[in-house]
Amino acid sequence: MRKLLRDNVSLSEVEAILAAVEAGNELPFPSDAYNGFFACIAMSRHAYRWATIPVIKAAQKEKFIDLPPELELPWSFLRRHYGVTSQGGNCTSNYFYNFDDRENIVYQINCCNTETIRSAEYHFAHMFPVMEKLSLPIYHDIVKSIISFEQGQRDKCLHFLKLINTQLRLPLKVYYDTLVDSKISRSVWLHYVQGFQGWAAGEIIDGKYVEYDGLSGNQLPLFQVVDAFIGLDRFLNEEEMHGYMPLSQRKLTTSLRQHSFRRKAKEDGDSEIEAEMLKIVKQLRAHRARARSYLSTDAPERLIMIAGKSVLESSTVKNIKDALDFLDAMLAKRFRETV
Repeated sequence: MRKLLRDNVSLSEVEAILAAVEAGNELPFPSDAYNGFFACIAMSRHAYRWATIPVIKAAQKEKFIDLPPELELPWSFLRRHYGVTSQGGNCTSNYFYNFDDRENIVYQINCCNTETIRSAEYHFAHMFPVMEKLSLPIYHDIVKSIISFEQGQRDKCLHFLKLINTQLRLPLKVYYDTLVDSKISRSVWLHYVQGFQGWAAGEIIDGKYVEYDGLSGNQLPLFQVVDAFIGLDRFLNEEEMHGYMPLSQRKLTTSLRQHSFRRKAKEDGDSEIEAEMLKIVKQLRAHRARARSYLSTDAPERLIMIAGKSVLESSTVKNIKDALDFLDAMLAKRFRETV
């Protein structure tokens, strides 16, 4: 891979183009092409980081990855452009930007494997951009509900909250309809789909080792936006938000959190608005069991790893049951916060 990159990439030309874009000249690199380039480099970095599919223990034990300059130089520009800090990809780079206009995967990771494996890869990856496309009207109505509330138009605000509740079923239905064995086989998902999207390596910053996780459904703007709107504390901490959520997405959720009116409506004794808010909460609480069934598959070739939480295997997490108990505890805490 190093030889292929060295023989086929003119690093000086790449640097010149990326520097021009960074300086404000987008002519050599339109934004849609830049998004595609983000996917290309991110997926290539993950391919280099793991080298094999399925992911194996020898690779997981590597904590510092010496990536080729053809993958390192552009990544520094990409990190600044999107406002992320992780060495690895995220939902935006590896899923949202990795589909063409015909909804085909551009950079496939299981092109030579069985149809069952290819189906699992496609449907799992495709689920995320489809959910986000269906979420756009929800974001519009969230903003409209905030404006209505702040202008004292209570009935109008309630109308938009009801629309949000109705529309929220659509992206969540995609999740439930897609995460089924006929589309994403449990027998192959952990081995051939999930592992590649992890990272579990890091770098030394100011004398301290910083490890980066991989992709996680928690990076989906839908969940970040709705949590902010209903006044929940962030699931991802500040460091994780900067690591994996592009700046534009962080700005949106920060603004919505600042304008969340749930507490004010509750203090005003508006039971109808609170009832609609609770309906939103309840719709978000039900994916736990489905995810657990996929994560519980045995994978003896690798250490226990949840893509969004790096390698979990430790003195306290010795098997998959321990890892799932660990995740269950986090989710249970999260559910209590929604009440």
